[in-house]
Amino acid sequence: MFRRIFILLCSLAMAPVVMASDMKSHSELEDLINLTAQLKRNVVYPQTEAEYVLTVESSADVHFTRVNPPSADAVTVRRAGQDHEYYFVGDDEFRISTYRFFLSTEQIGQFAVEGASLTHVAVNDDGTRRRVRNRSNAVTLEGRPIPDNYKGRWLPSNKVTLEQYWSTGASAFQVGDSITRTLTLSIDGSNIDSFPELTVDYPDSVNVYSEQPKFKAYDGGMSMTLRQVVVPRTEGLLEIPGIAIPWFDTGSNHNAVASIEGLGLNIIPNQTQTLALEVISPDEIGGGYYWRYATLLISVLWLITLQRLYKAHKQLSGFEKAKANVTHTDNTLQAALEQGDHQAVVRAWGTTDPHIKKACSQLMDAYFATFYSATPKDGESERKAVLAYLKGRRQKAKIQNDFAQIEP
Repeated sequence: MFRRIFILLCSLAMAPVVMASDMKSHSELEDLINLTAQLKRNVVYPQTEAEYVLTVESSADVHFTRVNPPSADAVTVRRAGQDHEYYFVGDDEFRISTYRFFLSTEQIGQFAVEGASLTHVAVNDDGTRRRVRNRSNAVTLEGRPIPDNYKGRWLPSNKVTLEQYWSTGASAFQVGDSITRTLTLSIDGSNIDSFPELTVDYPDSVNVYSEQPKFKAYDGGMSMTLRQVVVPRTEGLLEIPGIAIPWFDTGSNHNAVASIEGLGLNIIPNQTQTLALEVISPDEIGGGYYWRYATLLISVLWLITLQRLYKAHKQLSGFEKAKANVTHTDNTLQAALEQGDHQAVVRAWGTTDPHIKKACSQLMDAYFATFYSATPKDGESERKAVLAYLKGRRQKAKIQNDFAQIEP
């Protein structure tokens, strides 16, 4: 702490101080003030700011009446905040005050910035008062244009990160299954208006349902999270594309790209496996191996008989259970539609049984299209159409379960 006092005394002797005409020389410790100004970055680009920090070290008894920000022609100054720290040297208390400003300019060139200053009232030995104004050192700010080699939407920042999370790690899906992709874009020193739109060129063989993006502020920036539900409609190899967002690194003054990789999936048909019978060649029949095929035929007939017996058993002992299994997913999707909650509909559609998706896919596509088209609508008529279909389907399933005849 003695080193701080020594530096404070030396800086007072070297730094010029501008005072009113009635100011007198005063050497008491509580009137000692040392100002230091620092520009964290002296180069700014369009839509960027440079942080300016004013540090004031003085006796704790000195009270500042006014803090004047730095100034220059064509330079915009924005106040950011202040904080204070205290320490003791013996019985004397001292204070270190830090004031932060942000400087920006839309013009090109170098600008001499007049240093920030502060005003306080000092007390002379005879009890009279005087106003004292201390000014910090001047700095130079340089304004630069957008680099010629930068391509894409202008996005300047100290740090930009793009992350993604998949709802599952599987590599194979059936037609109609859903996979959720969560994208998170974080930009330091940014606000909502400067965020780019996360657009992905998905193939035509999938349906994509996107939720509204959610923004969250953190210390020094803001993040945007977007959830998308991807539903494949055809079998084959599906390539979900990656995303690349160009941005300009203001720390290194270089172009950069925030990117994530895509995902390759194998989409298989969504149907039950059937029993495949081996083709019987005429040569084998002529060779006297007919008993093998007779055995195979009997086995097939026996399997068919077992299947019918099992079906009859289910009808006799579990009508209510079969009804619940048929309509459970309908009720989940139906409940979301009855509530009119679009986000709940998206989640329910992602977990709907494949055969139900196939039955009402056209109605749901029409419903989702009203929200994600170029001219979004409320989708009320489409929602009622899907709801009417699900209610009719449930009523039909109830009648069939109550009055279905047992097959012999």
